[in-house]
Amino acid sequence: MDYNCLVSSQLFARRESQENPLKRKRMDLAPEQPELQPKEKQLKKKRRETEEKDVKTEKTETCVEASCSVTRSVSKESPLKRKWMDAPPERPEPQPEAQKRVEKRKRTETAENDVKTGKTEKFFSRFTVGKLLGKGSFGFVYAGVQKSDGKKVALKFMKRCEIYPYITLPGDTRRLPLEVALMELVCKPPHCPHVIELLECFETPKFFILVLERPDPCVDLFEYCEDVGMSESKAQTIMKQVLLAALHCRDRGVFHRDIKDENVLLNPQTLEVKLIDFGCGDLLKDTPYTEYSGTWTFQPPEWITEGEYEAEPTTVWGLGIFLYQLLCQEELFCSDQEIVEGHMDLPDYLSEDSCSLIRWCLQRDPKRRPTLEQILTHHWF
Repeated sequence: MDYNCLVSSQLFARRESQENPLKRKRMDLAPEQPELQPKEKQLKKKRRETEEKDVKTEKTETCVEASCSVTRSVSKESPLKRKWMDAPPERPEPQPEAQKRVEKRKRTETAENDVKTGKTEKFFSRFTVGKLLGKGSFGFVYAGVQKSDGKKVALKFMKRCEIYPYITLPGDTRRLPLEVALMELVCKPPHCPHVIELLECFETPKFFILVLERPDPCVDLFEYCEDVGMSESKAQTIMKQVLLAALHCRDRGVFHRDIKDENVLLNPQTLEVKLIDFGCGDLLKDTPYTEYSGTWTFQPPEWITEGEYEAEPTTVWGLGIFLYQLLCQEELFCSDQEIVEGHMDLPDYLSEDSCSLIRWCLQRDPKRRPTLEQILTHHWF
């Protein structure tokens, strides 16, 4: 018989004895091995349990290893006892060191468990995986260090999943996730300094591991605006670099489709920017797109009304929204109806030139919007 099961039986007998002395006597006389009792005693015990009128509920807990059971009777007169039985045992809160071990183990399970394969041995021999920087439906992003020279990098672990689109680039035989392929196109030399650089890519049975440059110091533009704010002079410096990044993507045949403050890394000391996250992107094409991917507050009105949109006019529309949010730190449109109607109530503290550029980019008719090159010639810059 399982020792834990026997101890539970004895503890329960002592609690019952406080309310019923006769019952205590019967329980004390019970043999230590319930499964070895004669059949008569088992029958008497069963009759005694069924004849008790104060029984409200019975719960049976089965000990798997010893195949024995203990029946607990909860009396109406014992609310404290019932509460004790019904309440699950409290679990102690994990200590900081224990929590660190749990987090480290999770990282190991998601990434380093792959190290047994030859493909991952090469990666982990060259890079050290540090703290978690972010996570999403795609996977995880960790801080990393290149062992050979101590260079800081970002390590993006993308889960291998068939629901993501895969393509094969011209002149290549590899079947790559669309995001990886877009980054390879954008990062071919000569590289644009305003787009995050893909340094290397590893394939493992569970992940595509993207080794990305990690500017230091850096913060995403959304956090910077919340903490520091944004003047028009700073906005001009940042906006021009983002425009150059969008032009570079277009020239490489890539439609980013999600240019926003959260996808722009900023060096707070130099105001240098890096466009990141091509997860919503697509290959550039001359025909309209009939599926939307990106942030809904940036969607152009033609997508809402006609169900299709073209790459460059949509990029320009998004840059108009981006500039407004950069200067005002708030959403310009909050519903599909507002986007379609296009009413803009620009604050008085904005300069006339900045308002002129915002209105130009946010023309309801996509054919009346400027090109990316025309935006760069606007007198606001």
